[in-house]
Amino acid sequence: MKRLKHIRAGLVNYDYLVAIPSKGDSPRVRAAKRAASTAAQQYMNLKNSWRELELKLGANFWGKDHVVTFTYDDAHLPADKVAAGKEFQKFIRKLRGGRRRRLSNLLYVFVTEGYHHKAANSFLMEDGYLEDCRLHHHAVINGTGPGDYDELRSLWHGGGYIRIEPLDVHYYRELAKYMTKEAREFGKPKPGERTWRASRNLKGYEVEYTDIPSDSMTLAPPFGAVDYEAFGEANPYGYAMFVGARYLLYEEADPGLSYTKGRQRPPLSHFQP
Repeated sequence: MKRLKHIRAGLVNYDYLVAIPSKGDSPRVRAAKRAASTAAQQYMNLKNSWRELELKLGANFWGKDHVVTFTYDDAHLPADKVAAGKEFQKFIRKLRGGRRRRLSNLLYVFVTEGYHHKAANSFLMEDGYLEDCRLHHHAVINGTGPGDYDELRSLWHGGGYIRIEPLDVHYYRELAKYMTKEAREFGKPKPGERTWRASRNLKGYEVEYTDIPSDSMTLAPPFGAVDYEAFGEANPYGYAMFVGARYLLYEEADPGLSYTKGRQRPPLSHFQP
């Protein structure tokens, strides 16, 4: 018997297929299947900060939304990360107030960084504005219309520049890794502390389990799947302990639309590792 775990977060889908113990299995077979389940669980551990963030982004943000970097000038530079977080929350309150007056919702995810150096992210060296270890924020903010750019720039009180790029749905994963890179490089400030913050109105992702009474089933790309990537882990004897796949899937896949054709170009500068 096998068990299929399916995760759907907007366009983002993950499938994990693993053998599970059956009543008729010998102790040796049951032990092998438990090992497979453990390996799969470790792989798809949603406590992994970037993977959980990828699913949150996929469930809530689309191509009409914005990836934004906020910086400070010398006169407005906060003393530390805690102070910078408070300054960004002031900006969020102003932005939320403007959205409410227009009867629009505000969805956001943001991180505050200030440890990594320019050399770790070469694209930042092109502007020359962001100095080594200088506090700044990366955010994903839902879009409401053509006036968003001017609104974001007018409300930001940090004095530095703002970089705004459209969210590319083909790079949710790269964006999530980019927004959590500092925690991986330098460690979390406190044990168990989440490295990113988000609005409370974000939707969750869906998880579904299906037991399959067959050991011969394997995974295949569903109709309309885009950016399909298979993965797995083998045991010491050479056969798969579990198999999985990640892909994008549109509810109404139209081959004539460009967004269903998969990755067409390198990631935007925000997603460079």
